[in-house]
Amino acid sequence: MMQNQETIDGLIQCIDEAISKRDRDFANLDAAYKKDNGHIMSSEYPEYKRRKDRIIENFNVSVLDYERKLDSLCQRVRKKQPSLNSITEDAINATYRFPRRIALGKYRVQYENLDIYVPRMFKFPFEKPMYICEDDQVVLFHKVILRLVFALPKDRQQYYIFDPFGLGKSLWNFNSLFSNESLFPQKKVMTTSNELKDALKGVMDYMQSLYSGAFDLATDTANWDAYNRRMYSQHNYKKVLPYKVFVFTSVPEGMDAECFEMFRKLVMHSEECGFLVLFSFNELLLDAEDSRMKSTELELRRCIDGSVRLHRLMNSDPEVFDLKNLAITNMGEKFPNDESLNHLLLELDAAVSKSNNTMFSFEEMLDETRGANKNSEDGLAFPIGYTTSGSGEVMMEIDDRTPHYLIGGTTGSGKSNLLHNLIMSASWNYSPEELIIYLLDFKAGVEFSRYADPILPNAALVAVEADTEYGITVLDYLLEEQENRFNKFKLNKSKDIVAFRKSDPVEMMPRILVVIDEFQVLFAGATKDSAVEKMTMLAKQGRACGIHIVLSTQSLKNLDISSITPQFGGRIALKCSAEDSKNILGGITTNNEAASEIEIPFAIMNTAQGSVAGNIKFAVPEAKSDLIEKKIQDIQSKCSKDRINIRNKIFEGQRLPEISKADFEKIIMEESIVIGQYMNYEANLITLKFKPKAENNLLICGHDDAFKKHLIENIVISTLYSLNEYEIVYIGDNHTLVYDERVQQVSDLCEYTEKYKVIYKDKPRIILMDNCNPLKDIGFPPPQYGTVSEEGKAFKEYWDVANKHRNHFIVIYDSFNRLKNSGIPMQDFQYRIGFGLNGDEKNNLLSNTSYGSASMKSGRAFFADNLEIKGWFRPFRIG
Repeated sequence: MMQNQETIDGLIQCIDEAISKRDRDFANLDAAYKKDNGHIMSSEYPEYKRRKDRIIENFNVSVLDYERKLDSLCQRVRKKQPSLNSITEDAINATYRFPRRIALGKYRVQYENLDIYVPRMFKFPFEKPMYICEDDQVVLFHKVILRLVFALPKDRQQYYIFDPFGLGKSLWNFNSLFSNESLFPQKKVMTTSNELKDALKGVMDYMQSLYSGAFDLATDTANWDAYNRRMYSQHNYKKVLPYKVFVFTSVPEGMDAECFEMFRKLVMHSEECGFLVLFSFNELLLDAEDSRMKSTELELRRCIDGSVRLHRLMNSDPEVFDLKNLAITNMGEKFPNDESLNHLLLELDAAVSKSNNTMFSFEEMLDETRGANKNSEDGLAFPIGYTTSGSGEVMMEIDDRTPHYLIGGTTGSGKSNLLHNLIMSASWNYSPEELIIYLLDFKAGVEFSRYADPILPNAALVAVEADTEYGITVLDYLLEEQENRFNKFKLNKSKDIVAFRKSDPVEMMPRILVVIDEFQVLFAGATKDSAVEKMTMLAKQGRACGIHIVLSTQSLKNLDISSITPQFGGRIALKCSAEDSKNILGGITTNNEAASEIEIPFAIMNTAQGSVAGNIKFAVPEAKSDLIEKKIQDIQSKCSKDRINIRNKIFEGQRLPEISKADFEKIIMEESIVIGQYMNYEANLITLKFKPKAENNLLICGHDDAFKKHLIENIVISTLYSLNEYEIVYIGDNHTLVYDERVQQVSDLCEYTEKYKVIYKDKPRIILMDNCNPLKDIGFPPPQYGTVSEEGKAFKEYWDVANKHRNHFIVIYDSFNRLKNSGIPMQDFQYRIGFGLNGDEKNNLLSNTSYGSASMKSGRAFFADNLEIKGWFRPFRIG
């Protein structure tokens, strides 16, 4: 019988059969030449000896060949799987390839002068679970685990340990690896039924995803081994599934009925799903007389009958050989000492931690073959994660059936990471001609700012650290866009965007995706009712015109948006409380608490009105910043190549808009003073046109010196550029203005009156008074009673007619108290600007208490005309 010469066992059989063949050949030779008395005739002896020498020669040649092959094979095995006490960090498997056999222990093979040691090999994946019966045999678990952690791909193996009585003592040798989440997903030894239940529920979900998504008879991937072979052969390494090892001590102690049932399923499906179950059990239970335990006893016996006793497997002499000549002895294998083992495990921990390989790949999700080639006519569909097994993608589908999504997850749940996956995946699959995105972030942070530099072509708006006022202007713009689209549908006789696109109009109409993070801010404060009304209208009518909304928040607790949430049929929940899980996934009545039981990187999607049966658990890959930047640049290149026009707006709530001096001069309109940019979606310029009539002056009050500096700079530069006849006089000593012959600077009002009293009205002027105190300096305004200074009287005469002669005052104060004590007649100022004021200062500056008592937010100013706020703005930072 021809034996397999590719395996150690096969070569041992070959050597044994060669010995048997030699002995048979000797017997046949003797039968042919020896007489009954055992003698050989002298005339036949030379031939007899020649034939015998040939038998010996053939035997030696064949055995030598087998020994050489055996030695070569053993060396190859030991190079990758050294004996346990000879393992070094070089044995770490840094590939994605699983071994076909695993070395556990060694044989001693003896026959006459033959005396060799060979590794004992077992088929992998293991066909059956393994168990021990006695606590002192736990070292066998140690040997199996040590072999596997070095023989299996370093980031394609996971270990789950349940030790309710020993509290981890049974595997204390490996405790330096417990904190490595890649190897030990629980990051500890589980000791309670609840810990075990949570872990096994995740494994059950994983099993279900294997059977429903990964395993497929049609592609000859009916089990873990076949699937992994296919992925490896296709070089699809990121989808190679991990091998999972489970260690249970004293089964079924510490398990409730649900845990034991899940344990039983692991045993049943172990080989098929790529599991190895190692367990010990309470032998007393098998002889229990308690009728309540009979069912558990029977099931445990079935598990034991379907498993292999590890002590017999590793320490007994082999039973797999049918050898006639060779003596085979099982020699076992020494375990490394504590110092050596600790060093090895630290090296392994570092290697696994350093590895960036993951079955949940953000880079694969943005595969080059996709490259913005999808059509959004019937809706959007793009991947945002992977099934729990990593074998398939989970798609986010946005269409008429599910037009809007609500996303929630507590701090640290990975919510921002999910949004990055969503934004980049959508932009990668759809060009700006098919999809434009509005990004609005109400929290202080930098998450969305990465789409501003480099700019994401699909992003029509990138707004970070926005406030409610700005958010309302974005909703207004979107409602206006919605109305424009409906008007186009009417003209085209189309009922919605799908019909409009199918009718092949000249205009390309992309779908719009609005992503709002921390949206609850929008529905707080004085603007709540307006925001809710506008959002409700947009959500109800948006689906027809291709406007889709994704709202994201940490929690829905104490948030009354019941008029909005029914429009959001798509729900995604990351780790959160049980109450939030129910609210986010479909409403408090759904009792869907699934999101309270998950951890990073997993999330739950539900588009079935919160039904638990409709939950889709998926893993969200890590969206790395450097890859996001690279992919944005790739999208930019493609848009440039395809000549796609891109229009983007960037709003950074805490930063002044930046502009070069040359570009600033281009936006200045004739006879207008540019004081900044409105904080609305359109980002309109805010300009001031002084007219030759009374009260055409500007009063400014604010605490922020930097803000004030840029505001004055805007006023001066735009005045010089657009008001050619005007001279600028700056009264104060806090600022160095633009150097220009038309800009004059005096230190105080005394110097001004002395220098200009004769020529007050000779030319148009803008007089900038910076923290001046005319009452103290020149006695202006003059008192009704008492002594009147000549300077104050003259200045009063000039003040009263200055506007008619195109002389206009812009007065600036750092606080309202300084303004109040200065004597400046506030009634003579039609225009007012305030920034950085508290509630009382704001109301006093406006002579109005209806604007509330809240302090003003930093980085913004209001502009008021006749005491009515016309809008909020920021000056330009001119570079």
